[in-house]
Amino acid sequence: MDRKTMARLLEAAADLMEVLGESSFRARAYRRAAQSLERYPDDLDELAKRGFSGLTGVGAGISAALQEIYTTGKLSYLEELRAQLPPDLLALFGIEGLGPKRIRALYQAGITSLVDLETQARAGAIRELAGFGAKSEENLLEAVQAVLAWRGRVRLPEGLARADLIRADLEHFGLPTYLAGSLRRGLETAGSLDFVVIGAPETVAQALGIYYRETIPGTIPLVQGDFQGLDIKVFCSSAHNLGSNLIQITGSTDFVASLGVFSEAADEEEIFASLGLPYYPPYFREPEHIGLIPPARPLTQSDLKGILHVHSLYSDGVNSIAELAQAAIESGYSYLGICDHSQSASYAGGMTPARVLEQWQEIDRLNSELAPFLILKGIESDILATGELDYPDEILAGFDFVIASLHSRFHLTEAEQTQRVLRALENPHLTIWGHPSARLLLSRKPVALDWPTVLAKAAEQGVAVELNCNPARLDLDWRVALAWREKLRFSLGPDAHSTHGFTDLEYGLLMANKAGLTGAQVLNTHDPQALLNKNLTS
Repeated sequence: MDRKTMARLLEAAADLMEVLGESSFRARAYRRAAQSLERYPDDLDELAKRGFSGLTGVGAGISAALQEIYTTGKLSYLEELRAQLPPDLLALFGIEGLGPKRIRALYQAGITSLVDLETQARAGAIRELAGFGAKSEENLLEAVQAVLAWRGRVRLPEGLARADLIRADLEHFGLPTYLAGSLRRGLETAGSLDFVVIGAPETVAQALGIYYRETIPGTIPLVQGDFQGLDIKVFCSSAHNLGSNLIQITGSTDFVASLGVFSEAADEEEIFASLGLPYYPPYFREPEHIGLIPPARPLTQSDLKGILHVHSLYSDGVNSIAELAQAAIESGYSYLGICDHSQSASYAGGMTPARVLEQWQEIDRLNSELAPFLILKGIESDILATGELDYPDEILAGFDFVIASLHSRFHLTEAEQTQRVLRALENPHLTIWGHPSARLLLSRKPVALDWPTVLAKAAEQGVAVELNCNPARLDLDWRVALAWREKLRFSLGPDAHSTHGFTDLEYGLLMANKAGLTGAQVLNTHDPQALLNKNLTS
């Protein structure tokens, strides 16, 4: 259990209290306790041994709640609150622009689901409610339609986790099982779990058990099922044509069609060789890859010398800088780029200038203790509404590197958003443009930008573009990176808020490989001097 997870449960309880119209004093107390817990600088286990006494804003009631969360990972009071609301209402929290106060207003107006919200927004009824208007109704309609369109899809890690469970069931019945479809290609989201097995449909149906739905005969028999809202598709192959079936079922459809006619074979590499082609790894089989040659060697974890874009206790992370540095050292990295939030991000504990100076002093002390390992003084600066970066120039100049990101005003027009980003890219202190489209997969659409214009400006200014590795973002979109790979520099940033977040680099590496990037094009495959000097040749 970590302090961030615990704080989120308190915040969730406060949200539902507000929706239900319960004591505003109690909701505020829960929020204050959550903030105090997130910013608590010392050992969480020791704090728990003291019954969370001494934590600012925590009385006996909240102390008991924290003890329950710490011990069980759950908060029974939160479950009680959820039970008082229609289950579908909770999905409204996933809609951008809706907080607890607005959700309460919708609930009081009889709106209890995403479908209700879409219906009422289409009818022009939302703008009539207190606290809403025509523009907010328009934005809500766009957001809810996007979320409804994304239903039935999951992000890559969730898809892989569910696929592992089904694969274990199939292999338990002695079926050699191979992942296929979009998950094997490493697409950001998935709508089905696709497999090729060596075995009979009857055995597959038995293995799927309660998840089995139907068997469709054919040249490649297909057994279908359902698991946690996703379709299961299991294609039954023989050993001698496994390779050809894997290519077909892995896809993409357009890529397979571009190969033309190929013979059955047990091995995929044999088929590519027979066509006079190099082997195309599954991640390089999208329509965008047709006619391109994959790099001779994929980027791997061993290519990365440092980790960039990590948050600590100084803003909204859950680990101290010392803990993050130790985890990076143990993972074999030679440097770590700390990038806490800037002062405008008050919602995420953004650092005041005084707090920045305090952090720099701690980093200097740790660098003297941990050398030759190096902690870089970075910041994730908000791009303000004007396009300026947070903090005056004299503070920005003191950082080793600066990441600038969009965290607000996502609904600006394309022209307005483009001008905002162009101004940010012109800042001489800027090193990396963070999660450029600000998208949240299956939750928030990318901002509207004139991409050729802003990416050309990044190239001109020598600003690297982040491939944010957080599986909720995976931003910059690999398709854009593929098209601009010869013109831009990139960085892989896990956007980690704990040491566990370091593992998200594997998703960023996958996206970098889909984009056809080589080590020369990625900042953190180089020594830190390349980052500090904006010079990839070092």
